[in-house]
Amino acid sequence: MISDDEVRQFYQKKLETPGAYGGAGSLQIYRGISPRLWKDAHPQGCLRHLAVFGKFGVIPRYCFDCYKVLIEPRNVVELFKLLMVFEKLTLPNDNTRKCMVEGREDCSGTYKGFIFCRSKEEGKEVRNNVRAQVSDAISREVPVTLKRGCSEYARAYPAYSPTKPGAVAMNYNNDWQAHEDYFDKNFVFVENTSEFSGAAQVTANADNNDTRYSPAEIFAMRYWLSYAATIGDTSYLKISGCRMPTIPQLKRQPFVTAIPHTRHK
Repeated sequence: MISDDEVRQFYQKKLETPGAYGGAGSLQIYRGISPRLWKDAHPQGCLRHLAVFGKFGVIPRYCFDCYKVLIEPRNVVELFKLLMVFEKLTLPNDNTRKCMVEGREDCSGTYKGFIFCRSKEEGKEVRNNVRAQVSDAISREVPVTLKRGCSEYARAYPAYSPTKPGAVAMNYNNDWQAHEDYFDKNFVFVENTSEFSGAAQVTANADNNDTRYSPAEIFAMRYWLSYAATIGDTSYLKISGCRMPTIPQLKRQPFVTAIPHTRHK
């Protein structure tokens, strides 16, 4: 079991990294291989697929085989513990995994970890593996579930990722291929730029297993602590040791302390 003190030491050690207070960037921390290196993956990875969806409102064919193991830490201390689990996690395909805080107004939840899988069968296997490790390292009460693809898709097409037992998930609509072909022919992704010129920004990282932590990743951790302070999750004080600034523009529901319950055996 990872102790709260281990988490505090883990974070405080990262603050000694040169440039630790000057970073900025993504608010998510990745480990494992990039989705752009998956078998049959598009060169621009998930950004291309979300761009197709944003442009035409259709779910790309590739995304119908995408499944995610979702881990939902109950407070920011458990989010940091999950990051520590992800660092040492050994999976046959070195699956892409990330830790994040939920900032989208149309998405529920607060703290999340995802592990990306390329089939439902792989997702079930990874879920069972990770559930056991999360139980041992963090708590048996941390939910570990399996979902299909991105939440944006499920909101637009509820049948894409059904939640009711026995429900049949939708299949790819072959008529959508014309939209994908048109997009790939007429839109160009531009590397290392935030400008959208008929495309989207693409990051070039191929591997995310460098545990030295970049200033951008340390910035993400500091943001997580400010996020916790903003929503009223005071457990962040166990990590930071001091009060963190809040995020005025963040719109989330007030934090509710999780009440432990006994699992059914």
